Amino acid sequence: MHYLIASLLILAVGPVLYHGFRRQPKVRNGITAFIIVALLGLVLFDVLPSLWQQGGAMILPFVLLGLAGPTLAEKAFRPFQGATHNLTLLLGLSGLLLHTLTDGSAVALATHAPDSSMLAIGVVLHRLPAGLAVWWLLRPAFGRLAASIMLAAMMLCTLLGFAFGEHLPHYLADNQMIWLQAFVTGSIVHVLLHRPHEHSHEHHHSHRHTLRLTPGHYLGGAFGLLFLTLLMLSHGHDHAIHTAPDNDHAHQH
Repeated sequence: MHYLIASLLILAVGPVLYHGFRRQPKVRNGITAFIIVALLGLVLFDVLPSLWQQGGAMILPFVLLGLAGPTLAEKAFRPFQGATHNLTLLLGLSGLLLHTLTDGSAVALATHAPDSSMLAIGVVLHRLPAGLAVWWLLRPAFGRLAASIMLAAMMLCTLLGFAFGEHLPHYLADNQMIWLQAFVTGSIVHVLLHRPHEHSHEHHHSHRHTLRLTPGHYLGGAFGLLFLTLLMLSHGHDHAIHTAPDNDHAHQH
């Protein structure tokens, strides 16, 4: 149960860091870089390989649609550019919620597995960049209430995933769910790469083209790579946990 509590509390790190360093742009730049590197790394080296293993090459069109579709839609419907971007953000965040369900399931499986402390710790830690990303994306553009509601929804999904435990992976293994996960994964990547839009709807074009990397960005990116490497080496990721129990459960039937 303490791993479940930790998986919920770690989501609160985002608002704490955001408000603690809101007057220190260099530190916030570093945290931004950490979020982007860590989350993109998790998508590229964990989420997508897992989806490929389940759905094969059929996931690629859906990933590309989630990644490039919003940009094409913004160009095709320029008067509705803001609405299109907000819809993309909503899709990306729904992807995080879907992944949070699997986090809760992974915590439940790790809690009941023997000698699984490192596995459970890995699951808990990899939620850090996701929680940070939610606050970094929503707080500047939509305010504290929207960001808080999203974090609360992530906590609820974690509890639901924990409650359903080993049964959840079977539902997520359906082809339609795999394709949906692939699509929202592409949307997550799109949102991360276009985060400058979130700072200001009035100046989003100039922000995109004048964004400059600072030493804080490089340092944060380096910490993101270190964090990602440690997670990958720990064998404590939720997809690794899901694979073994899911197969065992299938053999039981």
